[in-house]
Amino acid sequence: MATLSGQTIAGRFTSLLKTNSDSTLTTSVTALQDGAGNDSDLQIATNKVNIGTSLGIGRTSPTYKLDLNGTTNAFRIDNGTNVSLIAGKGSAFGFCAGDCNPATTVGGGSAGSTTAQTTGRTYISIDPTAHSGNGSTIINNEAGDGTGSIGVGQNNASTGFIHFGDADKKFYFEARSATQAFDIYGNSTTLFSVDGNNKRIGMGTSTPNNTLEIKASGSAKGNIDMLALTNSVNNADMDGTETSILFNQFYYDGSSPAIADAGRISVGTESDWTSTTSTQDAYMAFETAVNGTVTERMRVASTGYVGIGTTSPTSTLHVAGNIKATGSITSDTIIDTSARYKLEEYFSRKPQSNASMVIDPDANDATALAKYVKANRHFELLGTNADDAKVTYNATKAGINLATNGGASTDSMIILPHLDHLTHQNTGAQTAWTGVLWGTENSLEWSCAVTTDSNIADHMIYAGLKLTNTHVSATDNDQAYFYYDSSKTILPNQTSTDTWHFAYSIGGTDYIVNTGLAVATDTSYRFRISIDSSRSLTIFINDVQYGVTTVSNGSTGVAINNGSGYGTSGSSVAMTVDTVDATTKFVVGDIVADSSGNIIGTVSAVAATTLTLSSCTHAVADDEVLYLFGAKAATSTTASTALTNDTDLIPYIGIMKHTNTTARNLVVHYEKISRILFE
Repeated sequence: MATLSGQTIAGRFTSLLKTNSDSTLTTSVTALQDGAGNDSDLQIATNKVNIGTSLGIGRTSPTYKLDLNGTTNAFRIDNGTNVSLIAGKGSAFGFCAGDCNPATTVGGGSAGSTTAQTTGRTYISIDPTAHSGNGSTIINNEAGDGTGSIGVGQNNASTGFIHFGDADKKFYFEARSATQAFDIYGNSTTLFSVDGNNKRIGMGTSTPNNTLEIKASGSAKGNIDMLALTNSVNNADMDGTETSILFNQFYYDGSSPAIADAGRISVGTESDWTSTTSTQDAYMAFETAVNGTVTERMRVASTGYVGIGTTSPTSTLHVAGNIKATGSITSDTIIDTSARYKLEEYFSRKPQSNASMVIDPDANDATALAKYVKANRHFELLGTNADDAKVTYNATKAGINLATNGGASTDSMIILPHLDHLTHQNTGAQTAWTGVLWGTENSLEWSCAVTTDSNIADHMIYAGLKLTNTHVSATDNDQAYFYYDSSKTILPNQTSTDTWHFAYSIGGTDYIVNTGLAVATDTSYRFRISIDSSRSLTIFINDVQYGVTTVSNGSTGVAINNGSGYGTSGSSVAMTVDTVDATTKFVVGDIVADSSGNIIGTVSAVAATTLTLSSCTHAVADDEVLYLFGAKAATSTTASTALTNDTDLIPYIGIMKHTNTTARNLVVHYEKISRILFE
């Protein structure tokens, strides 16, 4: 390298650094050269400096791109007045960002003070307001292990604390005491606390006395909601949706304890809830475990009715089963149901044809008398090819068995109260089952119990109140009865043949309800029809209420409003309709059909001019009218419109075979009927 000469550097050299170009520096970086003309790792320009490998300040052998070493503050950025960023070592701050003035105490001073803190602390502070303590974040590691603190908006957090806010608004984490392991405060009030010693949680109290204690103050004689459980499900079909509290219990199983369900308290929807408040009915149910299965025992309906042993209470207290009282039972009225006239038939004697009941007045012989004695004096047997010998007592099921003849199709067995009288008496009705009139205006109650056969194919069953013994709905202008029909003989276009239906008629207009309850083999069903004082009826199967449609069977008057109609899609379709408001004819769950009974789809949503089907399975044309053959009720508690006034009905139970196959059987356990004493 050349040796400097001359009296001054400036006298000998135009610059101290030499670049690889003699031109003036520009914004483009240019490499510096040593005396031998070799480029160095340092490049400079008018607006930047580049270092090729690493730069050490206070380091002879830097190990990082930038390696700073200082005995006090290794790194500092100063805006000219206050230090805004410091990184230090020793007694200095480990890190300080913000207004860290005075700089001389940063690393040893406390926020808002010039006094030194304990030497050796690691102190991180972010304080935008010159140590005012408002809005600061301080992380402080004290001299010993586990003695640090964190303060957010708090410049003087006690050791062992994470402290958010000032003295009145704070969040503590770590044990203030043995019992206060975790506290959340607000407005000088305990919001949440954890009792570490006793394993308790308090809400609104710092001294919980129970595993979970919630404490709040409301107004005198007023309500305060202490706890809210919310089920966020939202669906068009949501009747029966429940929100519950489940109770579990551990049990001893050798060395490994296990857990099982013990009970549940549930609140459920009684209908498909919408924004309309009239649809927002709910029940509360109480369940207990029996043989390892949690089963409902009591229900409070939206009406306020309480049911024990029934999910469909119809009175203020409805008990399905026996009631035992060790003390007295008092009432403002007579407890006995003397306000009603009741008949019950358990068929201790078999119904027979009228021919088996008649005693020849001119031949008072033992044979005729024997027929009279053994036959049921209240109920008789009718039906195509009905045979007295086919009425038997069932060996395993309590009741009488009705067996159709095994020959011709349409063979049937029907039991009904005697409609005539014994010829030798000639005194009118033989039994109160027909002698007393059972009118729609008499607050009528009817029920029966039947059990299906092991084979439920190719036949039909019906039970209820009619004018005649026919099974078809079109014959009687006024009626109310349950039925199952495997071959669509009662209602040729009905959309389901494997469920219980209910048919009722008002002055010749038929209303068909598809309950949705599947008919099973060897299964008992308890049917009940209740007609109130306004002549509206409600129906129950096995003590569960099923809603009654108020839309007549067949044509709804709702027509397709789409020029090209709608083709078979197999997926959800929103159909535009007109002529009749669709909400007055359809509900979610209805099965829509055409005039021939072809199923179009199932309703998933309904508006006045739009009917949405979950799946379109049959094409429809513009202006084609939609039909219902077995509708779904708006809710499970929907009652019928008023029945025809002053119409006397007769109870019938029947079974009919559809084709020439083997006999079909039905067990009838009992039949009951009641009415008010005087209309």
